[in-house]
Amino acid sequence: MIKLSFFKLPFLFVLFYGVLDSTFLVGREFLVDNMVFSYTKLKPYIWADSFVSLIIHIVLPNTFNQLANLVLIFITSAIILHKNSVYRANKKNLLCVFLIVFLIIIGINGCQVIFERQVLGFLYSAIAPYYFPHIESLYIAIFRLACYIWIIMAIYFGVKLLRTAFVTESDMIVLSSDNSQKIHLSLFILLFNFYYLAIVLFCLNFFFIPKDPLDSTAPFEQNIVIITFYSAFLLIINMIGYFALRKKFMAVNGQLQVKSLIFSAAIAFMLTLLIAIIVISINIYCLKWFDKIANSLTNNEMLVIVIADIIFLFLILSVIGCGVVRKTAKAFFSKKDNLSCFVKLSPE
Repeated sequence: MIKLSFFKLPFLFVLFYGVLDSTFLVGREFLVDNMVFSYTKLKPYIWADSFVSLIIHIVLPNTFNQLANLVLIFITSAIILHKNSVYRANKKNLLCVFLIVFLIIIGINGCQVIFERQVLGFLYSAIAPYYFPHIESLYIAIFRLACYIWIIMAIYFGVKLLRTAFVTESDMIVLSSDNSQKIHLSLFILLFNFYYLAIVLFCLNFFFIPKDPLDSTAPFEQNIVIITFYSAFLLIINMIGYFALRKKFMAVNGQLQVKSLIFSAAIAFMLTLLIAIIVISINIYCLKWFDKIANSLTNNEMLVIVIADIIFLFLILSVIGCGVVRKTAKAFFSKKDNLSCFVKLSPE
C-alpha cells in the first residue's frame, strides 16, 4: 500500500492561503485608497520602492496576525479531507485546494470591504469619536468570529462540491495505530493553539501587536521583537505540550475522534487559562508587596528578583499546564474508555 501523507494537503491549504491573503492585502494598498480597518487616516507607506520593505511592513505582520486563521484552516482541512479520503498532493487535488482557498479569500475580503465602506463610515459619522474605538474593537471581534465560521463552512462545502474532482483513497479511511496516535496528538496540540490564538490574544485586544498590519505605525524593530517573542513562546509551549502528551494517545483506534479532540482541547485550554489567571493574580498581589520594599534594594537586586519571579512563574504555569492537559487527554483517550468518557463518536 502506498504511504499517503495526512498533513501534506492541509499544509498546502495554509501555504495557498498565506500567499493569496498577502497578495490581496498588497493589492488593496496599491489599488484602493484609504481601505483600512481604522477610521484614522494613515501616513503613506514608503515600501513601494522596495520589495524587501514590502515584505517587512506588510506581509510579515499580516502573516503573524493571521496565525489563528492559518491554524484553523490546517485543522479543518485535515479533518474534512480525511473524512472524504483525500490525501494525494497531485495536480487535480492541488487545483481543488487552490479553488477552495480562493473562495475563502474572496469571502473574507468581500465582507471586509463592504463593512468598512458602509458600516464603519456610518458609525463614524453617527457617534461621538470617543466611543468609536470601542465600536471598532467590537467590529474586530465580530469580524474574526465570522472569519472562523466562514473558513469552516467554505472548506466543508468546497470539499463536498468538488468531491468528484478530488482524487480519493477510499481504503485509507481507517488509520494505522501508529499514525492515529501521531495525528490525534498533533490535532490536539493544534486545537489548543487555536483556542489560545483566537481567545487569549484577542481578549488582550492585540495589545502587543497591531490589530491590522495596515493600521500599525510601530517601528519595524518593535514588530520584530514582538514576533520573535511570541514565536519563541509558542515554540516552547508546544514542545512542552508534545513531551507531556506524546504517550497519552496510545489507545486511540483507527477512526479519527473529532468530537473528543475538540472538546478535550477546549476543556484543557479553559482549565489551564483559569488556573493561569489565578496564579498570575496571586503573583501580582505578591509584586505589590515587593513594591513596598523596592526602595531599599539596589537595581541589580531588583533585576535578579524580577527575573527570578518570571522564571518561577513560568515554571509553575508549565507544570500546572502539563498536569491539566495530561489529565484531560487521559480522561478522553484512556484505555478504559477509548471512545472517550464524555463524548462517544460513532465511526463514519
